[in-house]
Amino acid sequence: MRISQLVQRSGVPATTLRFYEGAGLLSADRTPSGYRVYGEDAVDRLAFIGAAKHLGLPLEEIGELLTVWEAGACVEVKADLRPRIAARLKEVEQRLAELTAFTTSLHSALEGVTPR
Repeated sequence: MRISQLVQRSGVPATTLRFYEGAGLLSADRTPSGYRVYGEDAVDRLAFIGAAKHLGLPLEEIGELLTVWEAGACVEVKADLRPRIAARLKEVEQRLAELTAFTTSLHSALEGVTPR
């Protein structure tokens, strides 16, 4: 399928598809006139990339997971994904604790400057 068809089927903008191609996350063949042509698997691949991005994984790690995913080793993908998700969760929980402490600090500061 051409890039416009993939955009329509996946909802991913053409600029993003080109970026993913440049980053090695998505491959496209070329017609003799230079148009990009994607296989049917591109839609599933983009769904995988989108889900991994939603989990907060950087593109480098998504590329590593795609390599395992391409091998068809779903169990291995899950095993590889688990520690990555756990690491992201730990980071988010730490940021949440920091933001909670900051919120408490702001409330205290606000109480100190409230006119009586």
